[in-house]
Formats: sequence, structure tokens, C-alpha cells
Amino acid sequence: MLSVTAFADEGLPLGLTSEMLPPPDNGEDVPLFIRGDRVQGHQDVDMIAIGHAEMRKRGQSIVADWLKYLQASDEILGHGHVRVEQNGSTMDGPTLQLQVKSNIGFMDQPVYRMANGGRGHADKLEFTGKDKYRLHKAIYTTCPVGNDDWFLKVGELDLDQASQVGIAHDATISFKGEPILYAPWMDFPTGNRRRSGFLAPVFGSTASGGEELTVPYYWNIAPNYDATIAPRVLMKRGEMLNTEFRYLEPNYSGIAHFNILPRDNITGTTREEANILHNQNFGDGWSGEFNLQQVSDSYYYLDLSPLMTMTSQSVLPREGHLTYSGQGWSFTSRVQNYQTLSNPLVPVIAPYASLPQLLLGASKDNVDGANVVFNGEYDDFSHPIFVDGKRLAINPTVTYPVRSAAAFFTPKLGFHSVSYSLGANNTSNLPNATVNIPYVSVDSGLFFEKSDPMGRQDLVQTLEPRAYYVYVPYRNQNNLPNFDSAPMDFTYAQMFTENQFSGNDRFSDANQLTLAMTSRFIEENTGDERLRMTLAQRFYLQSPQMIPVTTSTSDVIASVGGAVSKELSLDSYVQVTPGAWQTQFVSFYAHYSPEIGKLLNLGYLFNRTVLPLSYYAYGVSNAPALTTALPAAVAAQGFALNQVDISGQWPLMGRWHGVGRWNYSLANRQLLEGTAGVEYDADCWALRIVTKRFAIAYQETASMFFIQLELNGMARIGSDPLQALRDSIPGFTKTNVPVTESSD
Repeated sequence: MLSVTAFADEGLPLGLTSEMLPPPDNGEDVPLFIRGDRVQGHQDVDMIAIGHAEMRKRGQSIVADWLKYLQASDEILGHGHVRVEQNGSTMDGPTLQLQVKSNIGFMDQPVYRMANGGRGHADKLEFTGKDKYRLHKAIYTTCPVGNDDWFLKVGELDLDQASQVGIAHDATISFKGEPILYAPWMDFPTGNRRRSGFLAPVFGSTASGGEELTVPYYWNIAPNYDATIAPRVLMKRGEMLNTEFRYLEPNYSGIAHFNILPRDNITGTTREEANILHNQNFGDGWSGEFNLQQVSDSYYYLDLSPLMTMTSQSVLPREGHLTYSGQGWSFTSRVQNYQTLSNPLVPVIAPYASLPQLLLGASKDNVDGANVVFNGEYDDFSHPIFVDGKRLAINPTVTYPVRSAAAFFTPKLGFHSVSYSLGANNTSNLPNATVNIPYVSVDSGLFFEKSDPMGRQDLVQTLEPRAYYVYVPYRNQNNLPNFDSAPMDFTYAQMFTENQFSGNDRFSDANQLTLAMTSRFIEENTGDERLRMTLAQRFYLQSPQMIPVTTSTSDVIASVGGAVSKELSLDSYVQVTPGAWQTQFVSFYAHYSPEIGKLLNLGYLFNRTVLPLSYYAYGVSNAPALTTALPAAVAAQGFALNQVDISGQWPLMGRWHGVGRWNYSLANRQLLEGTAGVEYDADCWALRIVTKRFAIAYQETASMFFIQLELNGMARIGSDPLQALRDSIPGFTKTNVPVTESSD
């Protein structure tokens, strides 16, 4: 039974003031309080408050010039400057009729503000249940009061604060006073909860497909299942259908795509893409995964992908594995195959398929002070052109680490053995063979610390000398097949490894010592590394035969980097040939961001080493490698990398921000990627205009153009440049309030 307490303003219960917000509603029957300048009524029938009238109930507050409460029907009537506040939403109007507990009733001529920030006015507002409203002939916007840059004009609007969804009928979106989009029915999010419905249409244009329109529909099947179905129309090529399905269960998850263009108007063929990635946890340490990708032709991504990063895709994996891990050992059974995407001008050599690959690993620490590790691998390689066969490789190691606060000393003894049984596709008549290679290494170092370096009491400086010795006897491996080995790049990390080759088919001989010195400046209170300086060089005590050298020392490697301040971070790397003092490799990257929306990146990459055709790459910020065709003279001689990369995001004037990237190859005088755009950030909307041009082959480029209008809390209209900007500009962030999308 709902109890009612009435009181005049001067007779408030202890602690209750007119400024108190209504307490949260927990669904229980709670007392209802009514007050006013004058209160009158009949016992158990009605109660009237006149002058500064107010009704309060947990989770709800109603004020007006005049209020009447009918106890039998649990109904409240209000006249004159009525305001309803409940669960963060407010409604103002001249009259009100409302059943209090069921929240069913109406208000005439309301001016409203929802808990999500949406506001507007209407001819009539219906209360249709707890946190549910229906507005007739309404205006809705998320712009602040006094700013109607954009608004939604509807014949009828349903707002459900619980499910965080708005459904509009006979809806027109106006921007700057001009209608830009009409829909007889549309829905939109009012919070961050997922729901089914059409997403904002995506407009775009590419050189290969012309103008295009995508209308995605998001289907919220269940809390752990959803799908997106997106019809896409390309003016030059035809009608396409893109689909995505995602699922998530306690023991498995995955995502599947299927995209099809039934008939390409340019090629006259069916173009399609299918891929699925599935992960499974079987329990008791067992897990599995499969990744299957397939496209109809080699030009699919170049012609049809909306993502620039996919245009360089040349190898698609088809693989699956079953893995066990636990109790100090692991086992993996894997099958791998690939689809290669190439054309006569861009040859791509298919990788070897492994059908199957078996991996076995085991480790045990502190066996009388030693750590014991075993790694074994069995592969059955196949290839349509090159020699195929079976390979067994094992690599047991024993290390005996000795550590203290000021030093470490780690001797290591290892054994690499590889055996081959070659198949019928052995045109070079390579023999079946076994090679056994023992090796030994010793890693050691010291740690020194100094407080208050250069008078900086907030810093600690370290000095860390390191010595690494490795000995590997020479074994002739010229008559062995090469399924997966290649020389590793000469880097600081590679200087502290036993083998200078990746894979199991080659193991380099060595009798060498690497010396390095590192010094760090560390913030004492936080442990943040403010500056790191490293210098390293390898000394050949005996000239290696697998990778011959002409001097007794390697190039010198130096690097400087660190988070110099909260705004600035640096990372630089230099490789120099001593004696001649010729620079072989330079990498420099600086990132400056004093605040959100202000960002500058500067990168430079130089590699004097002559690179073959297959190593042609673009970008110095982890951009994907491009295999491309060069003129015969360039392809025969190779070329050096010499690239500059500048990107950023910065305020221009007023609310305008600029974004851009210039990635240019000085070696072959080619723009590798150029991005330029502007973004206007208003109080409740943002406009982005971006153009992008990038290399797809030697002296060949493709371009993209994006224009997008984002209405905060409603939709994004146009082609979305955000992912392209994140890919091109490390650290890029949106400057406006994030819009909620149901597919997020």
C-alpha cells in the first residue's frame, strides 16, 4: 500500500529541502510526499497542493503551480509550469496527467531533456511505462540549448531509456536548416547498448569502383551473437553484398565474413571473399584455432576492399592448429596452406605448405640450478614448384643462470639437429641428409646505478655493460633444402642470438664476441624510462663461412630513445661501418602530443643495403610490405631505402583541425602515401574531409576520398575516414564526443 504524506513548506520533515533531488528508484513501494504553499484534500481520496506544489517519490519529482493526487487511481494531475524529473530526464509543460507507479500518462507541449543529453520539444508527450516515452510531432537533437545546428523532426518518436534506443517515424534530419536525410522509419542509439537496426548509410568514391553507397543493417541476435548485413552499390561495378557474423561463448569465439559481387560490370565475373577465424578452448590445457581465407581472384582487394591496408595483401592463410600447454610442456599440431594473390607484373612466390606441422616443447627450471628446454619440430612440406619433403628438427638446450642484484652470468649449451626425407619433386637431386650442430654461448652483464645524475634528484642513471660470446662449429649445409630459412636483419636483438638465420634449415657457424653498453635515465618515483642510450659491436674471433665477412668486426649499432617527457618520445637507431664510417642504416622516429587533438610524428628510414625486388616496402611506421614491379634496370640492381614520413593532427583556426601524412621515397622519387584532410568539431557535430593517395606498384598509385558528417549521439553520414586516419597517423584521436554505434 502506497502511503501519502502531505505538508506545507514550513513543515518539512527533518532534513528534507526543496533542492533535494529525487532518490533513485529501486522498484519497491515507497512513500509519496506532497507539499505546497497550501495543501488541502480528503482523507484516503485526494490531496491538492497549491503554490510551489511538489510531489516527490523515490526516483521521481514533479513540481507545478497546482498539483492534485488521486489516491484510488494513483494518478497525479498538474497545471502551470509543470516539471517532471525522473532518472536523469526532465520534461516541462503546461499540463500533466500521470499514473505514478506505472508511469503512464501524458504532458501537453513538452520541452524535454533525456538522461543521454538528447533534448527537444513536441506537441505531446506520452509516458508509456518505466523510462519509456512517446513524442508526437517532435524535434530531437543532442546540441546544447540555443544551438540547433542539426535536429531530427519526426511525426512520432519512441524513446526507451532502459534499452537505450530511439525509434522515429516519418523522420527528417536537418543540418544547418536544410533537410539532408528522410526516412519513413529509423532507429538510433541513445546510449552504449547494442540493438538491431539500420546503421547510417556510408557514401564513398574510389577510382576503381566509382561512387558507392553502403546501407548496413546490424542484427543483435543475442548478447553473444550479432551480424551485420550490408548491401553495397558501386556505380562502375554493380551491386554487392557484405556480411559479418560474430559469436562469443565461454569456450569458443569467432568471426566470419562473406562478401559477394555476383557480376562485376567491368570484369564480367563473380567476385567474392570468404574468411572465418575461430578459437576454441577444449579445457584441460587443450585449445585450437582455424583461420580460413579465400578470394575469387588476385585483384579482389585492390578493386573492392574499402581498407587501404588490404590492397597490399598478397598471401592469404588457410591454417588450423590444436595445442596443448601445461605442466611444463606443450604440443601443437598444425596444417598450413596459402592462397597467393599475384599478377604477371607483380610475381609472388607461394610459401611452402605444411601438411602437417608438429611442434613439441618442454621445459623444466632449477634442475640442480640449471634450466632445461627441449624444442622439436616435424614438418611435411609441399610446393607446386620447389623441392618438397619431410623434415625433423630438434633443439635441446641447458642454461645455468647465475644472478645477483648487480650482475648476471648465463652459460648455455645447445644442440641443433635436422634430418630430411625428400619427396618426388626433387629436380636438384638433393640427398636425404642429417646435420648435427652443437653450440655454446655465454651471456653476462653488470648493473651500476647513480642517484641524482647531473643534479636531477628525481632521476637514477644506470650503466649496464654486457658481453655475449657464442661458438658454433661449421657444418656444410649447401646440399640441404631450404624450406623456411633466411638471414635475419642485423639488429641489436640479432647480435645476442646463436643463429643468424631464421627457421630450421640453416644454422650459422660462429666464434664471436658481442660487447654492448646501455645507460638509462629512470624516473625514481614512477620507474618510467626517460632516456635510453645503447652502443654495441660484434667481434669475429674467426671469420664465419655461412655468412662470410670481410673484416674482424661488425658494424657499430647505436640507439637513443625513451619517453623524454609526457609530451615527447623518441626512438632512433643507427648502424655505421667503422673505419670507413659509412652509415648503413638509420631509423628515426619522434612522437609529440601535448594534448588530445595535437599530434606530430616524424620518421626517417635509410638502408644502404641493396634490396632485391621482393623487399620493396613503403612506409616507416610498420606499413605492410608491397611486392611490386620496377623497371628492369632498377630490378636488376635493387635499390636502397631512403624514406621520410611526416604525419600529424593539429588545430588550424577556430574549430578546424588539420590531419595529414606525407610518406615519400627519396630513393625512387615516389609518393608512397599521402593523406590530407580537415576536421571541423562543433558542439554536437563534426565534419571530416579526407583524401588519401598511396602506392600500389612502381610509379602507380590509387586514391581514396572520404567525406563524413557525424551527428553526435545520432549517426555518421558518409564514408568513414577514421580507420584510414588511425592506420596512417599513429596516435590519431577523434576531437569530438564519441558517437555510440550499435556494432561497437
